[in-house]
Amino acid sequence: MSAEYVSTDAWSLVGSVLQDAPKKTAYQIMDVLGYGTYGSIYLAKTVSSSSPSEYKAIKSLSKQGLSPSQLLIQRQEIDIHLSLSSANNGQHPNIVDMSSVIETKDSLYLVMEYCSGGDLYDAITSQHAAASDSGLGFAAAPNTTGGRHLNVHSDKSVLDAMHQIISALAHSHRHQVFHRDLKPENVLVAGDGSLKLADFGLATKDRISTDYGCGSSFYMAPEQQSAHHPRRPYLPAKSDVWSLGIIFLNLRFGRNPWKLSHPEADATFAAYAQDATVLDGMFPELSTSALHFLHRVLCVDPDHRADVFEALELLHRIDTIVPQEVGMEDCGEVRSSTDLSASASTSTSQSSLAESSSMSLDGSYPRHNGSESDSIFHMEGDFGSKQMQHNWSLTSSGRSWSDMADEEEMDFSRPIGFDESASAPSSTDSFSMAGFTKLSDLLMVR
Repeated sequence: MSAEYVSTDAWSLVGSVLQDAPKKTAYQIMDVLGYGTYGSIYLAKTVSSSSPSEYKAIKSLSKQGLSPSQLLIQRQEIDIHLSLSSANNGQHPNIVDMSSVIETKDSLYLVMEYCSGGDLYDAITSQHAAASDSGLGFAAAPNTTGGRHLNVHSDKSVLDAMHQIISALAHSHRHQVFHRDLKPENVLVAGDGSLKLADFGLATKDRISTDYGCGSSFYMAPEQQSAHHPRRPYLPAKSDVWSLGIIFLNLRFGRNPWKLSHPEADATFAAYAQDATVLDGMFPELSTSALHFLHRVLCVDPDHRADVFEALELLHRIDTIVPQEVGMEDCGEVRSSTDLSASASTSTSQSSLAESSSMSLDGSYPRHNGSESDSIFHMEGDFGSKQMQHNWSLTSSGRSWSDMADEEEMDFSRPIGFDESASAPSSTDSFSMAGFTKLSDLLMVR
């Protein structure tokens, strides 16, 4: 279904009233917050003569044209999300609450709490872009507003944000719900500044899965990546933890360490899989406790990777992410001259940091002086409650973000470049050095 069709159909509901007969509640559709491949999301308010109006986000899912298996997947998303919203399961403050489901002949309407602050992706990119433009770089900006206001340049604020996300994930895992699509776009910001885990469209209750390529590629664990060969089943609980490490780096530095966690597709990851200390060179300003957290959650071998409960404990042990004495100038000098060596092999890789450090947050190169600021708004195929933007600005390639939405994902990546001909190990070497004795331990060849 095209975005154009969905948007036209979405606006037709504005002004209408949805009746929730069992709960004797009505919702008036006020506005379109956004739309994606599989439906739309609306701002609505309760209609009642006896109590004050309350704002809600209502996600519509069309049932038209779906196969029985697709309809079953729809129902599974609803059942999983409702199970985490149940009072019997101890509703978690950092998970978007789903209060009701309204079904009509053609659609399902999911009534959820409204998060007026947008999503975490927008918060991260806007703050890092502003810091880059102002010259703040990696220097910590103090939070003077009080309350729970995200400041990506404050260690305390970033640790608080990670605590909320990991606590929500731990609650989900306790109830045998594994998200499989953790990313900043699926973390919403409530009106009070608290973070809420959202969008359980790819979640599963299966402890073991063979659904490869499930999720968003930038945040996907190595064992979860799509492959041409059959692979051994993976544990969704462990793949969720991997995503936490990428989000942590997104928050504090506005970037990803690599684009794809597969050694044959990404030379940076290939070097990391061969020698995990490569990460230390990529982020030399990180404290010892922060690096230890990252090494445990970004362990290539899922058997040795931390679970969500260990991840939460390790997060609480982080005293500081970037020590105060590490200034912007020091970071710049380290980034432009550090050799990242893959010591597990005899070859050494020289990183092309000068080039990568000149790239902007979305992976493109800086604009020429005098050009208008490009929008960093991002819309996924199915996004939860994202504020819709009517006038899409152009990217450096001349295409609008809306044109790119169904083709690729925007990312935070400023990948470190490696000389692949000199140093990139074979896929077999990469995985064996990461703890697998041979590639067949991870890939079951026909």
